[in-house]
Amino acid sequence: MRARTAIVLLAAATLLACALSTGAGVYYLLFFFLLALLLLALASALGTLLTLRVDVRGVRARAVRGEAVPLIVTARHLCPLPVADVRLIFAMPEDDLGANTITAFLPPFARREFRFVMRCPHRGVYEAGMDRAVVSDIFGLVELRRHLRGQKVRVEILPRARDMEALELRAGETGPESRSRAAEDASSPSGVRAWQDGDVLKKVHWKLTMRRREVLVRTYEESARPDTLILPDLSPINALKDQALTIEDCVCEICLGAARAQLLNSDPVSMPLTCAIPSESAGRSIAELPGFQTALARATFDSPYSYEQVLSSMYRRMQRTGGVVLVTARLTMRIADAAVRMRQMGITVNVFWVSDAQRDEALALTARLKLAGVGARVINPWTAEESA
Repeated sequence: MRARTAIVLLAAATLLACALSTGAGVYYLLFFFLLALLLLALASALGTLLTLRVDVRGVRARAVRGEAVPLIVTARHLCPLPVADVRLIFAMPEDDLGANTITAFLPPFARREFRFVMRCPHRGVYEAGMDRAVVSDIFGLVELRRHLRGQKVRVEILPRARDMEALELRAGETGPESRSRAAEDASSPSGVRAWQDGDVLKKVHWKLTMRRREVLVRTYEESARPDTLILPDLSPINALKDQALTIEDCVCEICLGAARAQLLNSDPVSMPLTCAIPSESAGRSIAELPGFQTALARATFDSPYSYEQVLSSMYRRMQRTGGVVLVTARLTMRIADAAVRMRQMGITVNVFWVSDAQRDEALALTARLKLAGVGARVINPWTAEESA
């Protein structure tokens, strides 16, 4: 209850008591005047709220972090009684209540159109759209609010891909040159198949072609390229909400940038996401990058396992892995030891530490990683600057 409403009710109760005790008509008149004022305020606010219709256009199911999505809001009501300005409050990825509110005068029976901008500061999955309306009478005595059903949509804010360099995987196991040399070894075909447009003549098996009277081409086994394993640290981040969201954005965008760099080279990429509901994304070409982007947008930083446990569980996959990218907001000695151990297996390892800390012991960890042949970089989540 507002203070102004409480004062009016107290005044009305006092006038009623005076009227009943003295019988003077002026007290009854003033009492009924205040009562009518309250009823008019309630009727105008309630009538406007019940007949209010709001339509939002332009809400997209997907957007990229940092985008500003323009919206068109249309509102009208059918109550002829006067009311104060109506407040329309949106559910948005941005937490600033002032930035998510439209305050406007809505004349009765008239349709008003407003322009609004939905900002997407952080990646993730959100409920966006009109949340509730707040209506007050012109005297400021009654304020009513109502949740608007059916006005929200599920919006995925996708992370941006950070510009990254591709990992240089172990020599002798990758590259189109080694695969083409294996394919050109005519002494070890693995089988034959029918001719297809684009085949070269030197692969034709002439003896079988003459025998079966159809053009047959030799086929060869190609050595599989080793995987690139991308492991983001999805354990909860101990920070304020806005700070944690910024760090999460940076972690996801480093992972997406690393995946894009490898997929551009047609390297197989696997990215296990060990959150509360685990999943894994895998791909071999740049056309599969949107799958990684969607998975990172939906990833939650609520892993029940520590990052050290996750790294330990990945050792069994190292035999078919040529490169590993570790992205964490919390670099410890055990994580550094795990990275060094992977490097000793002959795997190319890059460690990205998302932090703005410049403590001596933290810098000593990155120096230790570099001495062991591990690529170690510190990424400041606030400025996106990198220190090698």
